[in-house]
Amino acid sequence: MQNLEELKIAITGAAGNLASAFYPLLGSGQVFGSMQKFSLQLLELPDKLQELEGIKMQIQDCAFPLLNNVIVSSDPAIAFKDADVAIFLGAMPRKPGMERSDLLQMNREIFIQQGQILNDKAKTTVKVLVVANPSNTNCATLANQCTNIPQSNFTSLMQLDHNRCVSTLAREANTTIDQIKRVIIWGNHSLTQYPDMTHSIINGKQASETFSKDFLRNALIQQVQQRGGQILQLSRGASTISGAIAVKDHLRTWFLGTSQDNWTSFGVISDGNHYGIPKGICFSLPVTCKDFEFKVVGDVELDDFSKQRIQLSLVELQKEQQ
Repeated sequence: MQNLEELKIAITGAAGNLASAFYPLLGSGQVFGSMQKFSLQLLELPDKLQELEGIKMQIQDCAFPLLNNVIVSSDPAIAFKDADVAIFLGAMPRKPGMERSDLLQMNREIFIQQGQILNDKAKTTVKVLVVANPSNTNCATLANQCTNIPQSNFTSLMQLDHNRCVSTLAREANTTIDQIKRVIIWGNHSLTQYPDMTHSIINGKQASETFSKDFLRNALIQQVQQRGGQILQLSRGASTISGAIAVKDHLRTWFLGTSQDNWTSFGVISDGNHYGIPKGICFSLPVTCKDFEFKVVGDVELDDFSKQRIQLSLVELQKEQQ
């Protein structure tokens, strides 16, 4: 993609660990390329502004040649003003004893408010990535408030699940990452997600030529679904390093494009025209990308097993997003 004069990048939850892991990737040109200038518009809660000021100083001290300016604020109207890219890392975390329904309602209120301000202050061309969980539902809530911004500009992060699937396949097949193609993650960023290897290519061959059906439909799916929980249990923290890389990969692919023989997985706002997903549901689908646009791969054949797994995740998302 041709470089823009400057990208104004708004980031919420900007004092968090995930944001701090992401800044060096962004500053070193690994996200939008080695020639793309940008400025940062960082948003945090009022009680975290002092910490964010310290992070701002660290970012400045990195002396990134691509970075023009850093603004910090607790006011979304300032952080979202004229934004070209908005990355939502901040949300209400689930606390001990909190029901999932309570978490969904609290985040719905946050993303309704932030969506209204984004709609009013950001550029109508802004590209949005929602990372904060529940990311699919938060993305749908945000998009519903933004009548000035095309629905196709909103995405949720499924790249972490996608990367986990690719890396697991590579380890199990004793091959390299670049030999794994056409993995799909369908549905929700939750335990109902469906890692689909039906059309995957490993070392130039169908995945079914390398692995048994039982492995692809059971063990592998469980490994990918449960990976985040295992990391949380072992390290007593979220997947910060791999999460930051996933944010980088999602945005870089969207901006610079997918390779000709591959696709990736984005949570997108369904237009109602693909795989029976109702309009308005934020659902992970296979996409190709070019010039900061994505296109749903609409001709993937689904067997009965895949249809059942997709339906399971759809039912969950319909309950969340109703």
